[in-house]
Amino acid sequence: MIWQSVGVISPGEMGTAVATVLHTHGLRVVTCLQGRSARTRQRAEAAHLEVVPTLERLVTTVDAVLSIVPTFEAPKVGAEIAQALTQSGASLTFIDANAISPMTSAAIEQTITQAGGRYLDGCLNGGPASMGNSGRLYLSGSDADRAAEVLRRHGLGVEVLGAHPGQASAFKMAYAGFTKGTTALLLELTLMAHAWGCLDTVLDTYASTYPEALRLFTTHLTTWPEYAAIRAQEMVELTATVEAAQLEPVMAPGAAQIIAALAKLPWKPQESPDQAALARQLPVQELIALLASKGLRQATAPMGGNGHDG
Repeated sequence: MIWQSVGVISPGEMGTAVATVLHTHGLRVVTCLQGRSARTRQRAEAAHLEVVPTLERLVTTVDAVLSIVPTFEAPKVGAEIAQALTQSGASLTFIDANAISPMTSAAIEQTITQAGGRYLDGCLNGGPASMGNSGRLYLSGSDADRAAEVLRRHGLGVEVLGAHPGQASAFKMAYAGFTKGTTALLLELTLMAHAWGCLDTVLDTYASTYPEALRLFTTHLTTWPEYAAIRAQEMVELTATVEAAQLEPVMAPGAAQIIAALAKLPWKPQESPDQAALARQLPVQELIALLASKGLRQATAPMGGNGHDG
């Protein structure tokens, strides 16, 4: 398998990171910015990505398309690429690298293959800054080994999980459940500690006894003012994945509830605390206090006792 070019939809924070690795290692990277935000357009320009005006032009230009979008956009992107394939008569490999359930992946696969494309199930693990070193693209599907070989030649770390589509998505759900579920658990506990006036002590104790857990919590929580809606949808996908395994989900729906509640909070970018939170610059103690002040998961009944963090 030889790829001269790949398309990346969309060049958001993670998409741009992956595109930059591939471009830096000699692969032509093309994108289409139809319907994308000004921020995404700025990222594409900063990364020196080649831009085409339509998806029809994209699918006739590249050998493969990587879909790297928020969870709830994944089916829409798959449908749009399938429509472009049908209208243009082109054929390519479509890699869905999103945080979706194996069932959602299977539905997108059907859409792509009916339009004449080839499909690979995938997911990304690691933050945008890690994609040139420790970050990984995980793949599953019949052509996964050959696609992995091409992408590795162009600087991307790739691991093949197997020939069965859905394995990469299931892996992502298991990992996302760990990171987001742990963060949601610790958020509930630290909100409680804030209400009872012992937050600083709780965080100090976490730091001394479970430093890696606190690092994970801090790393993820500071992104949630911006990305909570996406993370909540990941937990919805996880819930469906657990149910498909004939298990009764408990953690995933609970995590979805607290993350979705955070996503609904009002933010005022013109005010300094909110501005710092949205820029990921607020220390975790202050972020927890800010979330509490906005009423995150606040019960209607009064709490016993008078403790509070000053």
